[in-house]
Amino acid sequence: MKKASGEAVDGRGKKNKPAATISRPAQIDRLLSANATVQMDAVRRAAKGQGADAAPVDADAERVLFRAMIDQVPDYLFVKDTASRFVIANRAVAADLGRKPDELIGLTDFSFHPSKHAHKFYADEQELMRTGEALIDIEDLIIDPDGKEKWFATSKVPLRDDQNRIIGLVGVCRDITDRKHAEAQIHFMALHDSLTGLPNRTLFMDRLTQGILLSDRTGQRITVIFIDLDNFKTVNDSLGHDAGDTLLKVVAERMTTAVRASDTVARMGGDEFVILLADQAENASTTSAILEKIRAAIAEPIEIKRQSFRVTGSIGVAGYPEHGTDAETLLLNADIAMYEAKAKGRDNLQLYTKGIDDAARERRLLQDHLLAAISNKEFSLLYQPQIDLGTGRIFAVEALVRWNHPALGEISPGKFIPLAEENRLIVPLGNWVLREACRQNKAWQDAGLDPITVCVNVSARQMSEAGWVGQVTGILLETGLEPRYLELELTESMLMHDVNQAVDVMTQLQALGVNFAIDDFGTGYSSLSALKNFPVIRLKIDQSFIANLTSDPDDQNIAKAVILLGQNLNMRVIAEGVETEEQLAFLREHHCDEAQGYHFSRPVQPDAIVALLRAGTAIA
Repeated sequence: MKKASGEAVDGRGKKNKPAATISRPAQIDRLLSANATVQMDAVRRAAKGQGADAAPVDADAERVLFRAMIDQVPDYLFVKDTASRFVIANRAVAADLGRKPDELIGLTDFSFHPSKHAHKFYADEQELMRTGEALIDIEDLIIDPDGKEKWFATSKVPLRDDQNRIIGLVGVCRDITDRKHAEAQIHFMALHDSLTGLPNRTLFMDRLTQGILLSDRTGQRITVIFIDLDNFKTVNDSLGHDAGDTLLKVVAERMTTAVRASDTVARMGGDEFVILLADQAENASTTSAILEKIRAAIAEPIEIKRQSFRVTGSIGVAGYPEHGTDAETLLLNADIAMYEAKAKGRDNLQLYTKGIDDAARERRLLQDHLLAAISNKEFSLLYQPQIDLGTGRIFAVEALVRWNHPALGEISPGKFIPLAEENRLIVPLGNWVLREACRQNKAWQDAGLDPITVCVNVSARQMSEAGWVGQVTGILLETGLEPRYLELELTESMLMHDVNQAVDVMTQLQALGVNFAIDDFGTGYSSLSALKNFPVIRLKIDQSFIANLTSDPDDQNIAKAVILLGQNLNMRVIAEGVETEEQLAFLREHHCDEAQGYHFSRPVQPDAIVALLRAGTAIA
């Protein structure tokens, strides 16, 4: 903005006379002079210790001292006449307006500020002088001659003569720009995620509510998308939280780019994001295209610390008004749909339906009961025999947890184990299973049965717990079971989350005598170079390759490859899910070492294992 010329403009936008020809009204001059004289006399007398009858100081000196005094004040001080023209201004005012103090005399705000602001100042001041009511701490946004925005807290009070007539006003301004910026930052932080800069839940819900109101007027659709990153924990665990933060910021930027400027991408916390698609036409194909664009953006490889990662998203979708008529319900139903997508194997997209709502309510009900179930002793273990195909005899049993709820009845492990994983209850549940399996195996030995191995599944969360080696050691000491009769089953994908940590934990427990098996082998993405480093004695062929073993050439080739791999690495190979004689014949033909499945025995109670062991006969 250009600096003002030497001409003044009145409140009606008309030019006044040049500043040089304008002088202060006589009554203002007399008032200021008298006021200055009285104040300066008092100052000088106090400084010299003189009494009240001391001679007054020179008027010109008083003016100099008065000018020096107001120029030392960092705030903006000024006096205006009844036409809102500057009569007095201190150095702070003049410097900010690019002038010397005397150059301001006779000018108005129209000389320095945009017309919109100047008209407001003029109207406020004229109202003040008409009514005599002061303006205190009024916050104004001002644009200075250089075009910079500044905030001021301004107080203006009427200036009266000795007959109490209003002859102008006195103003004090304080620059509060830094404070306003800090307030704006605090306001931004209250409504945005500190890591990604995206709107947070509070701001998202406000925009969703406003979007619903707008949709009611325009008839345009609203879609809420709830996204949970599937593989985020892998990056966090393997490279640390800084790498995890980097991934979140990259994904946030990609999702923002994938949608329109009128849409909202927000972070709910952790690895959860929500997107509001507003102002949509009644066109399902348009929404589908945007959803696929979002999925593709998330799934692009991300390089962090010279390693490439690919994350995917489980996505739930809910639309207004068919899936909810208020913001909370819409968000909840999109969340429910997201969990259904994740339950179907991740990297999935699920539209909300009433059916999955019922499933979600069941999940929440189970979640509420899950923690109490451990202390209430509602869990029990069944044991499925594992058979040595060379001798046909039982050499081990796998411990399988079951939940028998007093009101809901028997609950499938496929329902409660994923829930326990999500809510970190898998750690106390897993520790209970380990303790009970060790106790039961020692009880069989104390009853005089031939020693066998008990196999226990271990979750990734358990293994990553600090001090988990000590927990296993403590359970073995508590139950009295020798470590060589315990085998821990770890999934292939779990081991690959953090190879170094897995090897370290397994090596410590192997030194005690505990054995390890890789469960569901063939379903993960482990490399042979990593596999040879694990202290594993057994590979377990996943039952998905056994089900169609006699008819599917691909499954046959995979089974033969795993058996051959185990032989070359000096590992035993066991096939799970064996249900037919034909499957068993194929496994024997290709020298598979061991097997388990319904063909031999279903999971049974501990007493049934006692009967099988005491019978001592081959069952294969």
